[in-house]
Amino acid sequence: MGVKNGNSTDVSDGKAKKKIESKYDPKTLRSLVKEGLDAPAIMERMNIKHKQTLKQYLLKLISTDRVLYDVKGLYLKDSKRPKVNQQGILKINLKAHDLGDLEVNENDEFSVEVSDWKIILTKILP
Repeated sequence: MGVKNGNSTDVSDGKAKKKIESKYDPKTLRSLVKEGLDAPAIMERMNIKHKQTLKQYLLKLISTDRVLYDVKGLYLKDSKRPKVNQQGILKINLKAHDLGDLEVNENDEFSVEVSDWKIILTKILP
């Protein structure tokens, strides 16, 4: 059985295991959010592995600063990997992808081609 002492170590069978310390750094997080970086970029720079951890850190920062911060891509599902639903419909969130110079507006139409395990969308110009 493990026994916890006052320090952040778990003593078990005479061997000490250190717990992973929190990476919460309000100064760094605040500056990255103010730079306008999106969630994946912030996670990479702060070496955060899970989106839920970033959400917790951001909520802590919002509570501390009493300022509402909005991080792009934080509350979206993993929209870079769309899935087909039970009805066979594939939905793609275009805001999650870098479209470069391609401008996409409501009611734009696309042709669909399938070749070599790829689905290719081509915008139809008016």
